[in-house]
Amino acid sequence: PSPLPFLPPPAMAAPPSYVPKSILITGAAGFIGSFTAIQLAREHPEYKIIVLDKLDYCSARENLDEAEKLCKNFKFIHGNILSRDLVSYILEEEEIDTVMNFAASTHVDNSFS
Repeated sequence: PSPLPFLPPPAMAAPPSYVPKSILITGAAGFIGSFTAIQLAREHPEYKIIVLDKLDYCSARENLDEAEKLCKNFKFIHGNILSRDLVSYILEEEEIDTVMNFAASTHVDNSFS
């Protein structure tokens, strides 16, 4: 017997396009977070970019200088994602519709202390 011919699935409606307006980037002063913030600011200066970082041993405020120059809607907030009140306030006050989380410790041992 010959195999059945491949039938493609029925066409599905394309999802509605999504365009972020207000982005919260956590851990933004670290290596990956700052690169992401700079790229977003460079490619989409119309976005509102809010960055949150506690500025620990593996991050630096200066890593975000370029993003701040590129985007007039850029805001840095010094704080910890472990503060539920702070994060809730930011989400509501800044009307955040997108969250990108890069907050982390560079060593597993530091994650448990």
